[in-house]
Amino acid sequence: MSASAASFLLPDTEPSWRLWRSLASTKAEPVSSPAEFREQSRPIVVGLPATACRTIGLMLPTVDTTLLPSMVEAQLERRGIHVEKTPTPNFAWHLLGQSQGQSFVSVDVLAHPFPGDLAVPHAVNYTAALRLVTLPANNLCIVEELGLLVLVANFQGRLWHSHVTGFAEMPVQDLARELDLARLTLESQEGFGVVRGVTLAGERPAALATELRKYISMPIEVAGPPGANRGLDLKALPKLLPVSVFTAQANRESRRRLVSVGMLTMVLYAILFALGWWHLQSLKAEAADLEARASGLREPAERVRTSFERWRALEPAVEKQRYPMMQLSHVTSIMPPSGIVIKRFSAKPTEIELRGDARDLQTAAQFLEDLKKHPKLDRFHWEMPTPDIKNKIASFRITGKMDSGT
Repeated sequence: MSASAASFLLPDTEPSWRLWRSLASTKAEPVSSPAEFREQSRPIVVGLPATACRTIGLMLPTVDTTLLPSMVEAQLERRGIHVEKTPTPNFAWHLLGQSQGQSFVSVDVLAHPFPGDLAVPHAVNYTAALRLVTLPANNLCIVEELGLLVLVANFQGRLWHSHVTGFAEMPVQDLARELDLARLTLESQEGFGVVRGVTLAGERPAALATELRKYISMPIEVAGPPGANRGLDLKALPKLLPVSVFTAQANRESRRRLVSVGMLTMVLYAILFALGWWHLQSLKAEAADLEARASGLREPAERVRTSFERWRALEPAVEKQRYPMMQLSHVTSIMPPSGIVIKRFSAKPTEIELRGDARDLQTAAQFLEDLKKHPKLDRFHWEMPTPDIKNKIASFRITGKMDSGT
């Protein structure tokens, strides 16, 4: 899947989010938070800020790629980073390239616990937001995300390491110390090379250039926000989903499979019923033919016809939705975790009666509304007289009568 086939939720410089219809778009739509995004017309990829997704740069010996996963896990545990592998890994690694016998590996690690307001149940993938842009090669870069300054190191223009340095209003001296420390740390690693300079990307970082030149010796460049990586192949991005999103999608897939199995079962039952009906019709025709040929066979034919009529009369009795246990199961499925106690349940072929206590009148009224909205119970007409209130407990009686003809 190419970058033009998906939409992207990315953090803004201010504490807000924007929806990009593709990485080739020039305009973005404001979104209050990813969790409130419901559109599903296109696959959605969520780009996470550095506060929700740490990006750690590793330099590992060049080995067979099958050995890299275990080496990455060992490096994360060595750094005291929380690692999860079930039900889905909370990290994803990217092999950026190799130089002088060293492999440049960039690892995205989800925050623990993962923020609930960033969970998009229908998202196809998560990744670091800075992995979706092109960075100035061989330069350290300062960008702004959600009102915070983020220091970024890259390998050939691709995200290798990032971390939050502080708020956008942090003292310039502190930012200069962060840059000097990052340069010394990176250049001390064998195979990394020399940091060419610093790029201040974006409006507020660029405004710090004049003051920052007083404290660091590295060349400073000023640029606009990093441009989108329009040639990004989403298939090359490893799968990274928060546990909550993974679980929601797994549950949705399970429900889809159950519905498919249920529909297939219904089709099979319909076929069997049609075959049975055809068989009964054949028996009826055969009985009529035998009656015409021999009056002595009238009695067996009549028994077949009687058996058929009895079977038709029993059809309502085998409808599982009229079983009291099924009806009680539907009722209990909509009960809240607390606040409702059912003291009596009575079921007749065309009527259901519920008696119980509710925490308050509002809880009882909400329970009545839930009964009316339940797809398996909407054949009943539900009513509830005004509950009796005693010691703040609402004692209610709810009756449901089946509409005639249902």
